[in-house]
Amino acid sequence: MTRFKPPGMMSSPSHRRSRHYRTGRVSFSRWKASFPFAGNWFLLPPAQPAEDLLEVEERMKDRVRILMDRYGILFRELLERESPLFRWGKVFRALRLMELSGEVLAGYFFQGIPGPQFMTPQTFQLLQSKFPEKVFWLNAADPASLCGVQIEAVRRRMPKRIASNHLVYHGTRLVATSQRNGRILTFSVPHDDPNLPEYLGFLRHLLGRQFQPLRRIIINTINNEAATGSPYLAALQNSFNAMSEGGNVILYRKMGSVNTSS
Repeated sequence: MTRFKPPGMMSSPSHRRSRHYRTGRVSFSRWKASFPFAGNWFLLPPAQPAEDLLEVEERMKDRVRILMDRYGILFRELLERESPLFRWGKVFRALRLMELSGEVLAGYFFQGIPGPQFMTPQTFQLLQSKFPEKVFWLNAADPASLCGVQIEAVRRRMPKRIASNHLVYHGTRLVATSQRNGRILTFSVPHDDPNLPEYLGFLRHLLGRQFQPLRRIIINTINNEAATGSPYLAALQNSFNAMSEGGNVILYRKMGSVNTSS
């Protein structure tokens, strides 16, 4: 035997590289198959430290203070229309803690509201004093309005919580409501009440306001009766240019009248 080999049997550099590549691919495949789970792997961000519990409680108390400034009294149904962080379930624990510290009072302050009610000692003292007998009106969608609160006593008296509805108060008494910009009027005072012209001030405002005043107000019914035959028509005629048309009463601004606002 000799050591002679045919040229084709000799290992060339390219042949050695190809064999090394195949060996490397096999090793990588074996290494990849050894993983228990398939998919992409990435580094998770570092865990955030837990919030300080005292800071969380103080934040909730601050939210209660905001709500107290807004409403004066807090109860479950009132907060149903608030954003999630300001609803009853989120602030109730803070209310109880603030009750223990004397910052708020808990009790049954108003009839017809089920469950606990909370208010500040300052608000409670205010309720003990006599309210001024001022006439004012507000939009049904105003934050101070109770329209839309799911309490039976409120739902029976209040119109829907939409911008075209209005409420008129004399002190603490609700004396009139308006729906659909005056189309449906409801008065809880007699037609000869001496304050009735003042109660109609919101209608004068709708006709005479600087921003987008109404050209006219069409009244369909007053106290669930046709407006044209209502005993309140005389007061409307004294305060506005009023005319009957098609069973409705149409009001126009009386020139020289003074506008009032809420």
